[in-house]
Amino acid sequence: MNQDKPWLIALSIGGSGILLAAYITIGYFIGKWLMNAVDGPSFWIAIGCLSGLVLGVLNIAVFIKKFLGEQNE
Repeated sequence: MNQDKPWLIALSIGGSGILLAAYITIGYFIGKWLMNAVDGPSFWIAIGCLSGLVLGVLNIAVFIKKFLGEQNE
């Protein structure tokens, strides 16, 4: 099905990198907000970025699993 549209495959793969960057950025802002809200140490920002990274990688892994599952059918 996706063999007819290679540009769609390239767009999906490129979008996953943007999605990962978005998760990390959102994690940064949540960590910064949490640091300011509870007047905590600055490592809350690092925790937010790492949490965003982990969630982004998990989301991309689910996306790849779904994408490869469609290729097998």
